[in-house]
Amino acid sequence: MATRVSSPPSSPRSGATPLAAFPPWLLAFFAALTAAYAFLFIRNPSPFFADDSFFYLEVGRNFALGYGSTFNRLMPTNGYHPVWMLLCALVYKFVPGRVAGLHVIAALIVALNIAVLAMTARLLARLQAPAWLAWTILIPFLFGLQLGTESSISATMLAATMLALWHFMDRPDWRTALAFNLFAAFAVLSRLDSIFVIACLWIGVLVWAARDRERQPAALRLHLAGIPVYAVLWGAYIASNLYWFGIFMPISGLLKSNNGHDHRFGHNLPHTALLALAICAVSLLVLWRKRGNRWFWFAELPFFLGVLLHAGYITLRMTSETRWTWYYTSWALLAALTGARALAAFFAAPDAAAPGETARLLRPAAIACAVLLSVLLFWRMGLRHSRQRTAQFATIPAMRTALAQAGVDRVLAYDQPGAMAYFTRLAVVPLDGLMADRAFQQELSTRGIGEFIARDRMQGFVGPPVPFGQWGYDTYCGHLFLESTQYFCEPWQPDASGQPQWMITGVEVYSRLPPAPAGRIALPPASIVWTGKDYVTVWRIAPGAARADFGNRTPVAESK
Repeated sequence: MATRVSSPPSSPRSGATPLAAFPPWLLAFFAALTAAYAFLFIRNPSPFFADDSFFYLEVGRNFALGYGSTFNRLMPTNGYHPVWMLLCALVYKFVPGRVAGLHVIAALIVALNIAVLAMTARLLARLQAPAWLAWTILIPFLFGLQLGTESSISATMLAATMLALWHFMDRPDWRTALAFNLFAAFAVLSRLDSIFVIACLWIGVLVWAARDRERQPAALRLHLAGIPVYAVLWGAYIASNLYWFGIFMPISGLLKSNNGHDHRFGHNLPHTALLALAICAVSLLVLWRKRGNRWFWFAELPFFLGVLLHAGYITLRMTSETRWTWYYTSWALLAALTGARALAAFFAAPDAAAPGETARLLRPAAIACAVLLSVLLFWRMGLRHSRQRTAQFATIPAMRTALAQAGVDRVLAYDQPGAMAYFTRLAVVPLDGLMADRAFQQELSTRGIGEFIARDRMQGFVGPPVPFGQWGYDTYCGHLFLESTQYFCEPWQPDASGQPQWMITGVEVYSRLPPAPAGRIALPPASIVWTGKDYVTVWRIAPGAARADFGNRTPVAESK
């Protein structure tokens, strides 16, 4: 039987504030803004997608077409977060075409983003905070910075978890408890590193339910009864990895680093993440001073502790590849929610029945700033972004033609494998390990790249565009790039302005788990099949060009 909580999670002191009001014209503005982003996103998705986004699309399409969980049809992979991959596979089951499927995926992302905005508005309405402020943060982030990745489904599940948590704390019964635990479990399966946030939230709810047993005696029992949900869903995922991939490891993405350069504070955190972290910290400080209620103590604060644990994990364990903004969806969501609540709390009058004059004066200025910022961000992250030339249209068609004429259809890739595999018929093996299995990495470390090339008939190597100037030299030559490749370079003829240039003549390949040299491949300029400015170069791998030289390698400098 449901037990009604005597007071809702929002503070009894908070009261209504003019800041939380949503004028009809402002709702129309944000609806039009969302529609404009959606139009640009669906019409031409490629500028809004990162190369890593096409990992999911290629694996999902292969899965739907019956090839199994593989990126290149040469080796299996579990290098993805499972829910988004399954959604992509479902799309390609009905729309197998590459171009048509891409547009359907974009439409699915738009639908998920709209769901996030709707759930955020519902939650903030119950918390008496301005949803329009949260939307000012979330709309450009969802459409402009998530780059077509699994973050859309991750944001949806996290927002649903928070809304379900409010309902559970407001009215603990089996329905609200089940909803909270289901959404929390799927939030982790949508993005596995959400485990930090979900674990802290779950413990926060456990503490709340244990402390308030007199007012809601059923809450603790209902919360603990949700444990089988996690055991079944998470257990099934781990069991699938053991069955199909033979490893306990939940995901084979190999972004771990033993390089001290990667673990300096802030080095692998982008500005977006640091800004979100600052908004969260300042907002929670305001809420602690103004509204230290149970929603703050048992929902917002545990969420923030989860974000801090996530930040520590990234800083101390991950590589600089984590500078991609889609890693920080939970941070942006919490910043939007707590920022809106903090603004409402800061300007609310002590007497809820008489909102303060300061808030009345602030509201038009705050709304004007939100509208102006939204327009500027749309121009930068919507219109300008949509007009960018992408490899899909600018370089891949020419590369596809050149490689077909040269008879190259199996390549090793140092970077940019996603779109290359999706928009061509190439079998692409990414050397950074993200779309392979653990066995491939172990093979590299024990048998070397030469044996792999011979056995799987690899015909080409995809490397940086050459020749390059000082930036390229500092990035690729004598430094380990993406923990997987180090290039040998020789001076080349100066460019048109007389600046020195360098040419790649070979590459040393490394395995990532364990980190070890895997041999060298000679890449003479005469072997270049095709090169595209600001994209990649493709060398033909000549017979005998690869050799396992494990004992006599050059020292690896710190990653740049």
